Amino acid sequence: MRFAKTVCPICGSKEVARDDLKGDLLCTNCGHIITRHETRAVGKFEIAQHLKREGKLTFEQLKEITKSSDDRLFGVLQSMLSMGLIDELGGKYHLTKRGQRWYRQRLGQEWGY
Repeated sequence: MRFAKTVCPICGSKEVARDDLKGDLLCTNCGHIITRHETRAVGKFEIAQHLKREGKLTFEQLKEITKSSDDRLFGVLQSMLSMGLIDELGGKYHLTKRGQRWYRQRLGQEWGY
């Protein structure tokens, strides 16, 4: 979360934060959600996490899990396909060996290794 330059219309507080994952703008004083975005950005690492946990997933399953829009999810999947991180077989996506290696390296960076 990071603070935004907005005033809450309910309580008048200047303590308004933006949730970077969801894109929502909310008041940290009274809890009012000022703006809500139905779809959110999704990244390669998040998709790799779901594929690692679940194995093979269809586009619709990934869309449901990530709560992302079709365009954003499709763009990230195309990028991952071109990088060789995932393969599509029979309408289902799965991590390649290269993708699993990339995922482990990225996970190590998250944990500070």
